[in-house]
Amino acid sequence: MKSISGNMLRHSTPRSLEEAAMRLAHYEDMLEEVPFGLLLLDWDLEPMWFNFEAARASAVWNFGEREAAALRVRNEFKIPAEVMTVCEELRDNHDPHELPPPAKIISDDARGLHARITLHSPGRAGQQLAFHIQLDHRLPRGDRDRQLSPGAVAMLARLSERERAVAMRVREGMPTLEIAKELSRSPLTIKTQLASIFTKLEVHGRTRIAALLNR
Repeated sequence: MKSISGNMLRHSTPRSLEEAAMRLAHYEDMLEEVPFGLLLLDWDLEPMWFNFEAARASAVWNFGEREAAALRVRNEFKIPAEVMTVCEELRDNHDPHELPPPAKIISDDARGLHARITLHSPGRAGQQLAFHIQLDHRLPRGDRDRQLSPGAVAMLARLSERERAVAMRVREGMPTLEIAKELSRSPLTIKTQLASIFTKLEVHGRTRIAALLNR
């Protein structure tokens, strides 16, 4: 029996609208798990789709880390002004007879915020260009040695040693896969330990943990 090549699997065409919709739903679920923000804007700069990490990074960009920690970031989603400005410049300067320009990268290093903005052409006649945006929020690695407040120390005391190692990296804004790699644990183990941390500290998300430990 001949094996199906990876290329065929990647590019197989859905056989029905139902199959296409199911595949799209799976794509969206998978992209929710990536450790950085993904945002898709149409030509008119209206959001077509974004994942939770994009909402979280945007909230920190717009409101600051402490205020963002208290928000339901999906409900309060707003494209950061700095990102919008770059998108407007890319759109206004685009020549439809030329290829889109290279990706633009903007950073707010002091707050650990970064964005990679690409004006993307779908490569099909009659289809509008769109903006593919990656958003990331992580503190500089040197922040690990910053002194903890008494309240943060008390919180960490409620965790096991292995959980404390995870929590300290969440404090820096490190994504799950990076924490797993640095601690030589599996991503599933990190997710399990995060769930335990949420329960012990009575919080509902990584952003809240980071905010509490950075006070």
